[in-house]
Amino acid sequence: MMHVLDNPVWKALTTHQAQLALSSGMARRFPPEMCIFGAVALPILPAYEALAQLAPEPVGLVTTGPLQLPPGWTVLRHVELYQMVHEGDIAALPKQAFNVVELAETDLAEMSALYVATRPGRTLSPRLYQLGGFVGVREEGKLVAMGCLRLHLPGYREISTVGTLSGFEGRGYATAIVSTLTERISRRGERAFLTVRTDNPRAIDIYRWLGFKERAQIHSYTVRCANQMK
Repeated sequence: MMHVLDNPVWKALTTHQAQLALSSGMARRFPPEMCIFGAVALPILPAYEALAQLAPEPVGLVTTGPLQLPPGWTVLRHVELYQMVHEGDIAALPKQAFNVVELAETDLAEMSALYVATRPGRTLSPRLYQLGGFVGVREEGKLVAMGCLRLHLPGYREISTVGTLSGFEGRGYATAIVSTLTERISRRGERAFLTVRTDNPRAIDIYRWLGFKERAQIHSYTVRCANQMK
């Protein structure tokens, strides 16, 4: 039987975040200004034809194996990730020696700058904060680390967009952000999950230390349909 985390974007857009979905047949996607991701119910031609109707801009797809796209689609970006689920004791999460603060729409310019600095060539979706909110750490008033809640599906909540500005790593800021969000999710009776690049051993080790375990190796693609380029 398929696990809800095998197709998490589809599950989110047909359950807890269904009210946000742009829909066409067997395809769903978030509004592009909110989140790049979309999904198909099954990887079959009618589903991709439906997705093309929702995709005037590139769309992100998460798969459990290499993506087999029908003709007319182009892969713009592909990364391999570990999907990790929190299985540890919330009481064992480290206590923080500094404040993790709530971020708001008024912080968007700083959030966007931090995102670009930690993910060169990519930009922050300007309404991503509406999916669950951002938290961050400031040093002398400057935003130096942040993370957010993104996908929401039955029993699970995703931690995403964790990043620390260059020159401020190694101080425990990202650890504090992930711990804060994991505890918040757990107190609502849900389990935290996240994804991390398979070539980022330092982050993987930190997440393991916080009680996360690899559930699956997955693929994240950004794709474009030919009719998007006309």
